[in-house]
Amino acid sequence: MQLELDLTTFSSFSDAYQARWTVVRMASEGWNKKSIADCLKLSRSHVYTILEAFERDGFAGLEDQRTRPSEHPDTQLSLPFFKEVLDLQHEYPRAGRFRIHGLLEHQRDEPPPSERTVGRAMAINRQFHGAPGPWRSARDDQPTEASLKHLPYRPEYRHHMWFTDIRYLVQLDGSWVYSICVIEGYSRKILAGMVSPHQDLTAILQMLYAALSEYGCPQALVSDNGSVLTAGDYIAILRDLEIESLHIEKGKPWQNLIEAQFKVQLRLADCKFEQAETLGEVQAQHAAFIETFNTTSHWAHRHRGDGDRTPVAVLGWLRGRRVEPKRLRELFGRTGFLRTVNRYGFVSVQRFYIYAENGLSRQRVSIWIYEGELSIAYQQTLLARYRCAYDPKHRQLQDVNEPILYATPFASPQLELIELDDAQWIKFQRRPSRHYSRRIAMLPQQLSLIDLGTFALVLLALKAI
Repeated sequence: MQLELDLTTFSSFSDAYQARWTVVRMASEGWNKKSIADCLKLSRSHVYTILEAFERDGFAGLEDQRTRPSEHPDTQLSLPFFKEVLDLQHEYPRAGRFRIHGLLEHQRDEPPPSERTVGRAMAINRQFHGAPGPWRSARDDQPTEASLKHLPYRPEYRHHMWFTDIRYLVQLDGSWVYSICVIEGYSRKILAGMVSPHQDLTAILQMLYAALSEYGCPQALVSDNGSVLTAGDYIAILRDLEIESLHIEKGKPWQNLIEAQFKVQLRLADCKFEQAETLGEVQAQHAAFIETFNTTSHWAHRHRGDGDRTPVAVLGWLRGRRVEPKRLRELFGRTGFLRTVNRYGFVSVQRFYIYAENGLSRQRVSIWIYEGELSIAYQQTLLARYRCAYDPKHRQLQDVNEPILYATPFASPQLELIELDDAQWIKFQRRPSRHYSRRIAMLPQQLSLIDLGTFALVLLALKAI
């Protein structure tokens, strides 16, 4: 009867070095290679490999010899990396692996693992660490068209075409808040963007003025056929600046390249917009999204030969056709102008003092008047809005009423000594007219030394003597 030896198998050793030394020791004790393989439960070729390494390198041959590269996915999937990816998945629950990979590039000093490795980490986090699952929109369930969609406007160089549009963001107190942006088509960089509770021409002109002031003029500006983007004042300003106004076909929003940017906004920022409770919080999240969008990799640039992947890097320092600031002020002065906020938070507009923001003392703000609305904005952030009566022929502001003030990050941290309610707080006031009395000029009068009649009588008396 053959008894089975109670030997530890090769795979049962906790220390790999000890397992290899066991093979070498058994060979030195006279075991043949087949017996060693059978007793330790490993292949005969593995026994030959261990013995050859020991004969060649001595005890150094028994050490772990790493054969896979350091950038191998299994090597990079460490616990700190899982935690880093998991934090981004919770912060951006709708983002896919391309966006998470771009965010890792943005926040790391060294290059992150590949996009496929990031995708593996995201899948493991979803399975074991409670990460949110893949996000699907309602449109994902709709059948897609087999044919490619036609894009009539394709920019060929920087500042060839700009694209603009308005998007519904979130509802605050039952009213919609809108995102208004303009992007440079070649680089996909967001040149200007703002959050507004109104989708009117005033907001469009504010954003357009900010983009033109900073980046110059493009050759063309593409938009949809909305009423504010086909308004007479909007078209007139573009015509005076020699910018071609182009419009996409009705019912085909994909012809506007800004729609792709809105998809990114949907994945990266909408979850944060939905958690915001005030307009100021939405504006802060919108500004943060623009910064993130411009400084992370864009899908359109993934195959560029120069290595530039972000919209900021692709656009670089290049500007469009230069326009004089004075010329811009003349064109936009039909509806907008600048004023300085005094130390009490008011601006002076003709014969009215109008409240803007106490925290912006000595700062220049934009005043926009259009279709009975007077808006005050600072750095593309709406501060206040008033109803007004304005005479465009004489350019005279006749009346101001119905103030609406918005919570912004520019509010003064100084607490008020006495809290006033809306009835006590005067937000606008007409300055009293000054009546100047007409001054009558008093001309000097030369008096005669001696009256002529008296002088004649004196002469007659002298002659008589």
